[in-house]
Amino acid sequence: MQRGVRHYVARLEGPTMVVSDIHCPLGRCGVAREVVRVAVARGAATLAVLGDLFDDFRKLVTADELRRALAAAFGPLGGVRVVYVTSGSSHDPILDRALRLQVGGSSFEVYPGGLVARVDGVTAFMTHGDAAMRNGAHAFLANAAMRLLGRGLFLERRLRERLRLPPHWWLFMGHTHIPGIDYRARVANPGSWREEWFRGLPYWRPPSRTYLWVESGLVELREKHERFLR
Repeated sequence: MQRGVRHYVARLEGPTMVVSDIHCPLGRCGVAREVVRVAVARGAATLAVLGDLFDDFRKLVTADELRRALAAAFGPLGGVRVVYVTSGSSHDPILDRALRLQVGGSSFEVYPGGLVARVDGVTAFMTHGDAAMRNGAHAFLANAAMRLLGRGLFLERRLRERLRLPPHWWLFMGHTHIPGIDYRARVANPGSWREEWFRGLPYWRPPSRTYLWVESGLVELREKHERFLR
């Protein structure tokens, strides 16, 4: 991997569900709780969130502030471990170090920047994706345009090349809100769960309600109702 890239290393146990771009308001978050219900129903041991978990929480926070925000958003987790990789440019809280928190009997691990995750036979570099293009709307438009030209997951491929990841590693990133997976290039995006924009107004990019599922050395892109996507 390219030298100088800030990242952490963690081992994620058991089947892992990977989501991104939930965009919770501070307080109770119905979408986050919906994600937890899906994770529990599918038998996930770990839930990984690739940034933009919150929508308007971009400030330097203490561990206690973050603990309260996470508890309010998720509610009971049913024993699922949560790994949260924050974005570096917008929405997510600002941290100067990784944090391990206990929230209502559940374990949260919060990593600013990138995470090299070893999970159930797969090694993946997990990141929000703003390192590929800072502005999320611009990232969406870039990937949507390149997909029309037959070059899907354009920013994911470009970031993977720039990071110089080993051939057997995967790159998992969110940010664009466009789900996709490419087994040859080993890049994947879990899509988005964001529903609202402001005071009940629907967000201009409809949620895909998709996620990555990692188990026994395999990576799959799935949707909420368990249909497999290609």
